[in-house]
Amino acid sequence: MMEAIAGSDVPMERLMTGTGAASLDDAATITRQALDLNFAAALVMPPFFYRDAGDDGVMRFFDELFSRVSPPYNSIILYNFPQMSGITFHAGLTDRLMSAFPRTIVGVKDSSNDRALQAELLQRHPQLAIFPGSEHYLAEALAAGAAGCISGSVALWPELAQSVYLRRFRDDSELLAAKRTALAGLPFIPTVRTVIASQRDDDSWRKPMPPLIELTASESNELRRRLGSI
Repeated sequence: MMEAIAGSDVPMERLMTGTGAASLDDAATITRQALDLNFAAALVMPPFFYRDAGDDGVMRFFDELFSRVSPPYNSIILYNFPQMSGITFHAGLTDRLMSAFPRTIVGVKDSSNDRALQAELLQRHPQLAIFPGSEHYLAEALAAGAAGCISGSVALWPELAQSVYLRRFRDDSELLAAKRTALAGLPFIPTVRTVIASQRDDDSWRKPMPPLIELTASESNELRRRLGSI
């Protein structure tokens, strides 16, 4: 997939790709390939299988990863998603990583959506590009110094999200927040796929890859009710 994108007319200087993996070898191989293909950045999760490794283990992982990959200046974005990985890039750990690799890490995607953590990271490292993992509070995040957001649900309303990013009109911000709130409490990826299926009139989008399962009829009806009320 990365090779196909790199061989297209898409501007590589505007693209990042996710290269985190449970295996150090896999993470190194995919990250090296992404950067060799001139992706602007690689989004890397912490090692998420051995959750008892602690901060020292995470540091060792990134030290080994970067020694194998030799990433260019400002080419790595940390992916903070403790709900899935079981590991948090808390402020202290981020301090250690920034100190050890000051010319490598350019940003953090924070899918914990912890605004206090985002503010603390910006205070300690104002050069970091902070990307919340939800567009729900995009305007407020931008006002606080965030660089934008990285969110799967933006695919459902890209023009609206772009308008909020560029103009920050209150009505647009409230509408974007309401749309994102409508997805809350439902399985995220199957929910996004269900909306895409409706937008494209293509039911094949409803079926996600295992181990995820498609929304139940009651969940689909609840989603339709919520979006229809906005």
